[in-house]
Amino acid sequence: MAIAFPRTITDARVFIKQYVAVLCFAFLAFVCLIAALKFTAASFDYYQVRNILASWQEQGNEQTKGEYQLAKTAIESAIDSQPSHALYQDLLGQVYEWGALAGYEDKEQALSTAKAHYLKATQLRPLWPVTWASLAMIKWRQQEFDDEMLTYLQHANALGPKKPEVHLLYVQLGMALYASNHPMLLSIRETFYQRISLGLRAPQSRAKVLALIKQYQADKRVCRWLRNEPMSLQRMIPHCANRNKSS
Repeated sequence: MAIAFPRTITDARVFIKQYVAVLCFAFLAFVCLIAALKFTAASFDYYQVRNILASWQEQGNEQTKGEYQLAKTAIESAIDSQPSHALYQDLLGQVYEWGALAGYEDKEQALSTAKAHYLKATQLRPLWPVTWASLAMIKWRQQEFDDEMLTYLQHANALGPKKPEVHLLYVQLGMALYASNHPMLLSIRETFYQRISLGLRAPQSRAKVLALIKQYQADKRVCRWLRNEPMSLQRMIPHCANRNKSS
């Protein structure tokens, strides 16, 4: 924008208005640039941490403490830029949960911190079932089988009827509760049976559900629980269809 220098009072007023307009425009552009750079940096940090976490979840605790610290620093930086971003809060909860399991943090303190970030994520995004499932998993890791855990499970179940992560949570928890004869199984038993069926139907969770059935040597029990399901589903369990035919 070209600005003509004033010759009269009227010109001076016009000049000042133009000068102020240019300054305001430049300031606004600068603020937008800073915001865009912050957003880009936070997004980069988020995807970097998500990739590191995916490797950890696939490979177990083979990642080093240095990689853990890198992930933690990156997602904390993203949250500093955008503290009200639910995904970032959820991801920091996952990082602290990783730190607890890998022994990189004090376990109880890290699990409590993970829980706090998951809860913050549910406040920002209350309808996301996976975060509620993560909260239930934290309660399990803390060995706190109480009404709060049931509330988290119920939210995950209601909000994520087709979510593979919720299928796996219920199958993992149900198998463990059954194996230990834990009384909480009575509170989730029907949903547990349903989630086995749903988990086997979903391609994203099928292999892991079958692996859990094998891990707990539960094929006979699962056959019994699935006896009213279609034969195509029963055939996924070794010899299941034959057993149910003869029973």
